[in-house]
Formats: sequence, structure tokens, C-alpha cells
Amino acid sequence: MKRHNIKEEHIDRRDFLKGVGALGISSIFPLSLRSAGLDYESIAFDSGVYERNDAQTIIVYLYGGPSELAGNMTNIEAISQMSQNPYPLDDERYIKLTKDDFWGNAGGYAMQRMLESGDMNLFRTCYRTVDDTKAHGECTSQAQRGKETAGGAGIVANLASILYHKGVVSEPSGTDDIGKSIPFVTMEGESTFFTEDELNLDPFLKPVAFGSGSDNPYRRGGGYERHLLNRETNTTLGSYFDSLSQRYSREGKIKESFERRVTLEKFANEINEIELPEGIDYPENNVFGSRLKTAMNLLIHNEHTKVVSMGSPGLGGWDDHSNAIDRYTRRMTDLMEAIETAMAHMKAVGKSNINIVVFGEFGRNVNYNNSLGWDHGNNQNVYWFGGGDYMNRLGIVGETEVTGSGTRLYTRPKNFGTSGASYHFQVFSVAATIYRLYGIQNPEILTNGNSVIRDLLS
Repeated sequence: MKRHNIKEEHIDRRDFLKGVGALGISSIFPLSLRSAGLDYESIAFDSGVYERNDAQTIIVYLYGGPSELAGNMTNIEAISQMSQNPYPLDDERYIKLTKDDFWGNAGGYAMQRMLESGDMNLFRTCYRTVDDTKAHGECTSQAQRGKETAGGAGIVANLASILYHKGVVSEPSGTDDIGKSIPFVTMEGESTFFTEDELNLDPFLKPVAFGSGSDNPYRRGGGYERHLLNRETNTTLGSYFDSLSQRYSREGKIKESFERRVTLEKFANEINEIELPEGIDYPENNVFGSRLKTAMNLLIHNEHTKVVSMGSPGLGGWDDHSNAIDRYTRRMTDLMEAIETAMAHMKAVGKSNINIVVFGEFGRNVNYNNSLGWDHGNNQNVYWFGGGDYMNRLGIVGETEVTGSGTRLYTRPKNFGTSGASYHFQVFSVAATIYRLYGIQNPEILTNGNSVIRDLLS
């Protein structure tokens, strides 16, 4: 069949599905919210907290298990002496420390500035002791579900379901209310954060995909807008799909999806084209900067978006088993400089309700191995930035000590196993804290008893 002879009465199924665009099948066919996965009656919710906080969250998940060393070099001399291979401590090209023992060459200078300006809380003892497998898939699945059991919905899917059930997030009415239709956003594609399990979320509660920079996932590719079907009317293949939907589709989800794709394409373009405040320049050639610029523009200009999730570039990007120092220092510098710009961006527009949390599935061994890298460990940092409307300024929390020997060299909370142990928590407390931010008063029932990070929330 030649394209210029396409007849409106017939359409190939494959072409039809492509014409729907990035919304996908889940946005076309109606699904209802069922309570099979959650006992809503047992979830205590305070709408006053939800409204006062007016929280918006960016989750930066560092796949692969990030080393703690960028934010915690307090034990580095002992570590270097006990390690298979010494660290290059005498060479400031590789390792230079800030006054609070951040690794300056690995984003530590930006961290130091954010600590001193009150923009960063750093927890140095997120120490996994429960089900400590150190396996990427299992640990990521559990960290993004917020509990140490297999199955169940992800953190953001649970949050979406609860907020909808409690009546503080509601379905938009028509395409004019497009901002309200994207409460949850992914900039990393599919992830367990959005796994529904038995929740079966309504389409508007599912994550909307957003690209960074000029990347607009709702723009039709492959010539849909360039290929002319009728040169007299300038009808393109894309406009043909739109008009065909309006002409033949009954009122409902299919027709709405064609309308919504056009609106989302326009909305995404508008977000990407927003001019930054004077003096705000995200670092160039920096994937974190590009993503955070888009995420911050979205949150600042759309109050209805509650959570944006973005992963580090590529699954396993922080799995630094070999040649770690060069790659890790560049990557951490990119990340922290991008976050520092995001904090300045938020201040420049007078906002203080946006928070950014950074964590991964586990930490790393601190032995500098024969491949000049680090193997898997169980202590990691959790970084929490911004959120001045509802977060206390704690600064640095948690002290570490070195344990083990040879290839099994780790850090752990200082005085671990005694009554004087430094404060520490499981990674699942990140989920509990996120839930509490949005008004859920007993998040422990969603995290198998893991509580909110102590003293963080005001």
C-alpha cells in the first residue's frame, strides 16, 4: 500500500498503535483502582500535613551501588593502610579532602558548599543488616518497594494509590487541565518505584515519561509530522491519525488519548523551553544537569507534579569494581554540581518545598582491590537536599568505623553492636520518610516496621 493512497476507512493495526504515541496502551484502556493491594482503612493520613508541606520530590536512584567515599572520607587513612592496595592519598589530582571530610575531587567541593548553606543533609550510616544479599536485582527491587520482601507495589505506586484514595489527588477533567494529569513522572523509563502489583492504578496515576533538554517523548517520530498525505491541505500522517480518531472513535479513552498526546507534546515543549532565572546555568555535557533542569522546571511550573524519578545513566553505572577512582570522581562531580545548581534554581524562584533524595541499593566494600575498584558492601550514604519548608537542618549524621580485613574491608556505624552505636537505619527508612512527607502518619505499616529517618522532618 502506498502512503499517499491510504484510505481513511482502513488503518493498519501496527500504524494505529504507533499513532497513539508515547502514551501507550495503559493510557487507552480504562483500569479501575482496586484496594486489593492496600488496607486503606489502616493507613493514617493527615491532610493538613499534606497541604502544609506541599512537598515535591525528585528521587535520584544510583543503580549499581554507589561508594560512600565521596561523602565520607573520615576513615580513609586507616582504610588505605588496611587495603590490598593503598589509596593515592598523596596525589591531590585524585584525592583531596574538604574540611568536613568530603572527597573534594568527587563532588565534595559542591557538597561542602551545600552543607554550609543548609541545603544538604547527609546520613553516613544507611547500613543494611536485614536480608543483606548484596545482589543488584534483589536489593534494587526491595529498596524501590521500601521493604525487604519480594513482591508488592513500588514506593511511588503506593503513594499514588493512597493519595488518590484519601482524596487529595483527583482525576483531571479534560485536556485543559493537563498539569493535573501528570502527578508522577519518570525520567528513567520503567522502574520498580512504579510497579503496581495488585493496585491497578487509574491511567492518570501512572507515571508520565519525560525527557530532558529537547527530548520530548510525546513528539511523533518516524516522519508522522513530516510526511504529507495531501499537499493541498498540508495534511500529515500525524494529523490524519488525529482527525481519524475524532471522526470514528466513540467518546472515551481512545479518543482522549489522541487529544492528550497533542496536549502533552505541547506541554513538554513548554517545560523544555522555559527560560532559567538570571545567573542559573546548569552544567553542560552533564546528564544529571540536563535531567535536573527539566525536572526542576516541571516542579516549579506545575504544582500538581508530586514525584519525579530519575536513575543514574545506565543500569549498573555505579558498580565500580575496577578503575574506580577516575570514573567515580567524574560521575560524582557531575551529580553534585548539578544538584547544587538545582538548589540555586529553587532559591532563585522563591521555592522551598522541593526536595531531592539520592541513594542506591547498597554501598561498597572499601578495600581498593587489584582491579583498582571496590566490591559490593552494605553501608551507603543517603543525601537529602532542599525541602526547607518541612525538613530540619541536621547537617552530617552518623559516624563510621572500619571493620574486616583484606578483601573483606567495610565501614559500619561507629560502636556497632553496643548501646552507644552511632545512629543508623535500613534503606527502607527512605521509603518511610517519603510517605511521611505526604501526610502518611504510620508509614511503618508499608515498610515492614522500618521507621522514618530520625529528626529529619520538622
